[in-house]
Amino acid sequence: MTVRKLSRRDFLRAAGAAGVGLAVGGFEASRFGVPAYVRQLGEPDFSNPAAVGEALRAEGATVSMHTWGFSGLRETVFVEQFAKYTEDLYGVPVRLTYAEGNFSGFMQELPLANRHIRELGIDVIDKEEEYFSRIMALEWGEPVDQEQYLPLLTNLPSVEAPYIFRNSDLAMNGGDIYGVIYQGYEWLQAILRKDKVDTSSYVDWTDLAREEMAGKGVTYSLSNDSRGHFVFLGMLNSLVKQGIISGSLWDLTTWEAGFEWWRNNMEQQIFKYGDMGNDPTLRLDLQAGNAWWAGLWGVYTRELLGTDWNQRDDLLAAFYPASGIVSDRETLTPVAGAAHPVAARILINWMISTPFQHVGWYKETPNSEAVNNWNVTESQYLVVYAGGVSPEHRALMPDWAKPYHPADPGSLILTVDWDWYIPNAENISRAYERILQGA
Repeated sequence: MTVRKLSRRDFLRAAGAAGVGLAVGGFEASRFGVPAYVRQLGEPDFSNPAAVGEALRAEGATVSMHTWGFSGLRETVFVEQFAKYTEDLYGVPVRLTYAEGNFSGFMQELPLANRHIRELGIDVIDKEEEYFSRIMALEWGEPVDQEQYLPLLTNLPSVEAPYIFRNSDLAMNGGDIYGVIYQGYEWLQAILRKDKVDTSSYVDWTDLAREEMAGKGVTYSLSNDSRGHFVFLGMLNSLVKQGIISGSLWDLTTWEAGFEWWRNNMEQQIFKYGDMGNDPTLRLDLQAGNAWWAGLWGVYTRELLGTDWNQRDDLLAAFYPASGIVSDRETLTPVAGAAHPVAARILINWMISTPFQHVGWYKETPNSEAVNNWNVTESQYLVVYAGGVSPEHRALMPDWAKPYHPADPGSLILTVDWDWYIPNAENISRAYERILQGA
């Protein structure tokens, strides 16, 4: 997909840095491409594995990224597998490390201090689509596909166009891909207790307003939590499509009308507001039957479906509302002028490979049996695999995992106008608080 020309001021304002002169040199520092300590080797031929190995050694054989937790897999599985991958290909085991810290805080604090994210030692940013425009506005990224790095990106040509962010206006060294989505889909959906309700009769978001679901729901807060906004946006889209509310999704008055409907029809449906994906007490509420439905990330829906207790008792069903689900997929961006650009490209290439996409559990050919090469559990697999970003990924999916994924996820994706949402997120929260809480 092509990135539209964005209003820098709007996104700096959303990042808390409006009016700040960003003298951080993000793009200028990256125009030299390969750092000097790697160029001392000459002009590396990255089609030669030995030359890549030498470049990795010159970089220090390490790479750092800011990413989410993958439910613990990043420390227990990924570090070992990435080191093995690089050693097998280039003779150098590269150490993968993870930068901690609140990314939203980085976007507010670093520009105010005239600092760049590379100063934190981060080589690759992995954040949801909603952050991409702000990353670009802050000049934190550089093209993945600069010409000298293309031999390292063997998997990039197979990635389908909807998962590529291009900006030809900011092309550099022959490259214009600033972001690579590695999740075929990831969205804010819902999960239902199928032993409590007839899930076959639940077709769209508004069905959650039924009397039988009163006091049984868990979802993210709609006040200052984008995840809550996205669950609500799915419902708002359903309301507009059904003609219950009129207006554009990208107009605050439509959201206000939706919050009025929520106050009258959904507020009493909520058992608790919170993050069931990461809160064990809320998971226990679902297991115990205190909660009958939850709005949450699809990754956690699949993980819950794969838990031991659900495998034993068969209590849960994924809910795919017919009107659509808000997608907010993880996107990889190499940091401009970072210390380890070679290892960064190899890491990105690995994350769009078949082994990573399937957490090592995949078929060698579409008609063969899948092999669990990384010794992961079913629930761990379901955390990571989100539909693949190339046809090969979907063809090599284990047969046992197919019931956990919709047959045509692309048909369900509700595309968000991020250029509208980001500057309006605070106004949305204020509207909710005014209408629901009288604040």
